[in-house]
Amino acid sequence: MPGIYPNPSASADSFKLGDQVKWFIPGKEPSSEVGVVTQVCPGINKVWAEFQNGGNQQRDPSELLLVTPFMGQSPVTEDTGYSSYSKSISDKSYGTIGEKALKLAHKLVSKETREATEKVKAASMASKVASKFASDVVDKLAGDVASCVEKGMTDAQAYQSLYPQYENVCSDGFMRTAIQKIYEVKKA
Repeated sequence: MPGIYPNPSASADSFKLGDQVKWFIPGKEPSSEVGVVTQVCPGINKVWAEFQNGGNQQRDPSELLLVTPFMGQSPVTEDTGYSSYSKSISDKSYGTIGEKALKLAHKLVSKETREATEKVKAASMASKVASKFASDVVDKLAGDVASCVEKGMTDAQAYQSLYPQYENVCSDGFMRTAIQKIYEVKKA
């Protein structure tokens, strides 16, 4: 965040081309927009600044605040917002910003890890269920249909004889499809 510094000397000599400034009337809030110094006239003690909404304007140096964007480190070296005792109490009660950020990062990572683990578990469970279904139901049904074929039954007779055994294990459509495919292989 940029810092706003009043021009103590109120002289055009203290500004240079390219400086960022805010316009203000003493005793009121500075303008929200930042302008760029385009011309300095020390002879008449005036500064020209280009503002986004106001164009290029001639201003008295006492009406301008120099805005210095921080390029890495703030010129303020000590937190003087409240006493060090209050700050130490606050740090003990609530932790520092770095600690809070670290806790939040751990929460986010652990949540994502938990979700990923749950997805892997669900996929593993689905694979186990499919494997168990294939080995227990499909293999047994295929064997039973093959024995019906060996006995010379038609596909409708095979369905009628196997339905009571598989009605609660697999769907009717699955049974019909399995019987139909096995009988098609027999015909070929």
